[in-house]
Amino acid sequence: MSAPRTVTVQTSDLGAVTVPEPSWCAGHAGQPVDALVDLGHRGTEHPLGRPGDPVGIAFVSQYPHGNGPREIGLFVEQTALAATLNPGAARELAVDYEAAAVQLRRLADWLHTLRAGEDQ
Repeated sequence: MSAPRTVTVQTSDLGAVTVPEPSWCAGHAGQPVDALVDLGHRGTEHPLGRPGDPVGIAFVSQYPHGNGPREIGLFVEQTALAATLNPGAARELAVDYEAAAVQLRRLADWLHTLRAGEDQ
């Protein structure tokens, strides 16, 4: 078993703070952190649907020091789609949403496993 990962970030309220970093976190480069409550962990972004033209993105996230829920969750953002489609394009979009549903279910299963590991 490997040692737990940590990350040190500069905050305006507490100065340099070292906190545990989950193994799924993609790092904190470029993440603005003002107060400790702003420190969040984000996993790798997963395009939903077609990789080159996704209908959305999803990634695991957690704000362990935030004011809201602190557990690991799945952040999902849909792309802005506003278009009038012909029958073929509508069918293609339906296929993309079907692929996105499969991907979301897989991410939900992974999230379930991650959350179960927190309880240990």
